[in-house]
Amino acid sequence: MAELMNIVQTIDAARAFVERGWEPIPLQPKGKNPKGSWGTPAVWDDQQIAAGFSPNDNIGVALGGRSNGLVDIDFDWPEAARIADTVFADLPSFGRPSSPRSHRIARCNLSKGRLVFQLPAKKADALLVDRTTVLEIRGDKHQTMFPPSIHPTGEVVRWDQEPDNVPELAADDLERRGGLCAALAVVLSAYPKVQGDRDNVCLALTGALVRSGLDDNEVDRLVELVAKLANDEEADKRGGKAGASRTKIDADEPAWGLPELCERLGIAELEPTLRKWLGGVAISTEVRTSREISVLPGEYPAAVDEAEQALMDGNAGIYQRGETLVRVARLDASNGADGVRRPVGTITLVEVAQPWLLEQLARAANWFVPGKTGFVRVDPPSKVATAYRARVGEWRVPSLLGIVQAPTLRSDGSLLQTPGYDERSRLLYDNLSVQFPTIPENPSHDDAVEALSRLARPFREFSFSDEASRSVALAAALTALVRGSLPTAPMFAFDAPAAGTGKSLLAETISVIATGHRPAMMSQGMNAEEDQKRLSSVLMAGDPIIVMDNCERPIGGEFLCSMLTQEIVQARVLGKSQMVRLPQKSVVIATGNNLIFAGDMTRRAIVCRLDAGVERPESRQFQFDPREEAAQDRASLVAAGLTILRAYISAGKPCQVPKLGSFEDWNYVREALIWLDMDDPASTQERLLSSDPRRDEIAEILTVWRSAYGTRPVRLKDLATDLSGEPTDAPRNELVDLLRLMSNHHQFNAKSVGRTLSKHVDRIVNGLVLRARGDSSGKIYWVERAFGDDDALGGQDQEEMPF
Repeated sequence: MAELMNIVQTIDAARAFVERGWEPIPLQPKGKNPKGSWGTPAVWDDQQIAAGFSPNDNIGVALGGRSNGLVDIDFDWPEAARIADTVFADLPSFGRPSSPRSHRIARCNLSKGRLVFQLPAKKADALLVDRTTVLEIRGDKHQTMFPPSIHPTGEVVRWDQEPDNVPELAADDLERRGGLCAALAVVLSAYPKVQGDRDNVCLALTGALVRSGLDDNEVDRLVELVAKLANDEEADKRGGKAGASRTKIDADEPAWGLPELCERLGIAELEPTLRKWLGGVAISTEVRTSREISVLPGEYPAAVDEAEQALMDGNAGIYQRGETLVRVARLDASNGADGVRRPVGTITLVEVAQPWLLEQLARAANWFVPGKTGFVRVDPPSKVATAYRARVGEWRVPSLLGIVQAPTLRSDGSLLQTPGYDERSRLLYDNLSVQFPTIPENPSHDDAVEALSRLARPFREFSFSDEASRSVALAAALTALVRGSLPTAPMFAFDAPAAGTGKSLLAETISVIATGHRPAMMSQGMNAEEDQKRLSSVLMAGDPIIVMDNCERPIGGEFLCSMLTQEIVQARVLGKSQMVRLPQKSVVIATGNNLIFAGDMTRRAIVCRLDAGVERPESRQFQFDPREEAAQDRASLVAAGLTILRAYISAGKPCQVPKLGSFEDWNYVREALIWLDMDDPASTQERLLSSDPRRDEIAEILTVWRSAYGTRPVRLKDLATDLSGEPTDAPRNELVDLLRLMSNHHQFNAKSVGRTLSKHVDRIVNGLVLRARGDSSGKIYWVERAFGDDDALGGQDQEEMPF
C-alpha cells in the first residue's frame, strides 16, 4: 500500500484503511476527537465512507480487536522517539515535522487496553520535561489520529515508513521494548551535559542493562546509542564493556548497576520506576529466595528486624563502619571528583544508599502487605530501608575496620591468611585472586634476614641519602602490610632536593606490594581546610594508602595530626556539613622537594631522603620498573614482609627501644628493622624538627619576650594593655609584631593571642619555656629557663610568683 505515503484526501485514506482491515473513525477537523459516538464497531463500505467523511475531516483508527489487533505506540517524549529508532526500528512510523516518528504501529493481542510509562509530576519538572508520560501503548477501547490528518498545531501528519507490512508482536515483547525505550529516554534526558561523570554513568547503565537480560552486543549498542544521542564527544568509547560487567556479576563481585546509575544522574527516587520498566526486559526478577516478610499494621519494627536478618542470611555484603553502613565497591574508573585520584580496580567502601538497600531487600525476601482479599506482594517499603539506615549503634551486621588485599597480622600478632571477613580483626581480606604462600608462624632470625633481602630488592636503585632513609622506606612497606591491626602509625615523608628523584615512584611501589595497585593520590589543597575535605574522603572510602603528592606548603593541620594519632576520627561528609566518626586505617605518605613540617607534625612523621646527586635527576634511567617488579613478585614480597614481623614477634621482641610517642603499638615495626641491623627509621625525625617554621617562630617569640619582660609574670589583660599602646622600647615593639603575625591578626587581639600562647605553654625551645598559671583575674604568663634560671639575656632575677 505504497500509495498511503502520499494520500491527501481523508476519504481515500478511509478506504485504504478499510482495505487493510482497520476501522476508520471520522475526527473533528484539525482535531483528535471523534465527530460522534464511536463506541460501537462500524462496518464501512464506499457509500458509508462518502457519507461519513468529508474532505476537511481528520481521520482516526479504532485500535485493538476492531482493527485486527492494531496497536499504537505513542512517544510523548522526543527522547523516547529517538530511542525508538533503534528499539522499535522494525515498526512503521508516522508523525509531523516538529515531532517526527512520534507514533509507531504493530499488531498485538494486548491483555490491557493501554500501557502507560509515566513519571511523577515533580520529577518530570525536575528533568525539565513538559510531559509526565514518556510513552504509552494503546489498544482496545482506544483510537489514534492517523495520517493524513491536520494536527491541532496546523502541521500535516505523514507516514515516515510504508505500513504495508505491520509486524505482529507478542504482548510481553511489546511491553519489554516499551519499558526499555522509556527507561533509556529518562537516562538520555538526565545524561550529564558536560564531561566529568559520563563514563561512570555509562558503566552503571551497562551493568543495569546486563542485569535486565539483554545480550552483551545489544547492551553495548544501546549504551553507545544513548551517548551519541546525548552528543557525547566520546560516545564511541562508552560501549564495549558489557562482557566485563557480566563477568563480575556472574562471579558475584561488586559491579555497578541501576542504583549507582540513578544516584549519579540525580534521579535516585526514580530507581523503583526504572527497575520496573527494565524488569520487563528480564524475565527473572533476580529474587532467589523463599523468605517472606509481611509488613503488618502495628508491627513495623518487627519488619525492620526481619529485614536485617534477611540481609545477613543472604550475605548482602553490608557492614557497619563507625556511624555508617557501608558496602564494598570496585572502581572501574577514577574521576577524582573528591580531589583524590584512584586507579582503576581500586576497592573502596561506599555508604549504603537508599536505592541500593531497597534492591538488596528485594533480593533477600519477598515482601507482602495486607490487601482487600488477602496479602499482596509489593516492593520493599522505603520506610523499612529508611528506618534500618537510621539504626546507628543498633545494627547487627558485621563491624568493619577496613579492607586488606594481602595476608596480614592481627593486633595480637597472629596471622590472617584466609580470604573473607575476619571477625577477630574486623578486617575484610580480599586476595584479588592472588595465591599467596603460607607464612610460617615461627620463622627464625635467619629466615628474617633472608626475607629482608627479598623485600629490599624492588628498592635497590632508589638513591637513598643514608641508611636511615632506606629503613624508612622498608618501614613504610611493612606498615602498609599490617596497618589494619595498628591503632596508629606515623606519616612517611619521601623527600628530595629536586623533582624527578623518584619520590612518587617509591610510594607507588610500596602500594603495589601491599594492595596490588597504585595508591590513591591527592595534591595539597589551598589550605588545611581543603586538605581536611580530601582526607575525609579517604577516610570515607577506606583507602589503605593515601599519598599527598608534591607538597609545596608546610605540612600540618589539626585534622591531619588527628588522623595520625587517633584510632577514630571525625570526618566531614563530602558536600555536606555532616560529621561522622570513622576508624582510621590508612597509611599516609607525603612526597615533595625539601618538605617542611609545621608544629605538631614534626613528631608525627619520619622522613626518607632521596638524593640522586645530579643536577637533573629526572634524566636518570632505572634499569627496571620497580612497580612492575613488585607486581610480578608481589606474593613473595608480601610473604617476606610478614616473615620479618612474625620472626621478631616469635623471638619475643628482643630489641626494645624507647617508644615513639603516639605510636607505641607501631614501634615493633621499627624494632624489627633495628633487630636486623638496619638503622633506626625514627632517627630521621631530627630533620623535621630542624626545619619546623613554627618552632622557629616560637623560639623567636620566647627570646624577644625574655628581652622585653625578663622573667616577670604578666597577666594577659595587662599584656594586651601594655602592647596595644605605643611600645616604649625595641623588644616590646618587636614582640607586638611577632604575636600579631603568629595569631593571624592585623591588630593586636588579646583573645586571639591568648589562644595562640596557650598552644605553646610548657614547650621547651632553645632552652626557654613559656609558663602559665590561671587565677580569678585571668591568665598569667612568663618565660624562664627550662633548667635553672641563670639569666643570660637580661640579668633579671625571677620575681616571686603571685600564687
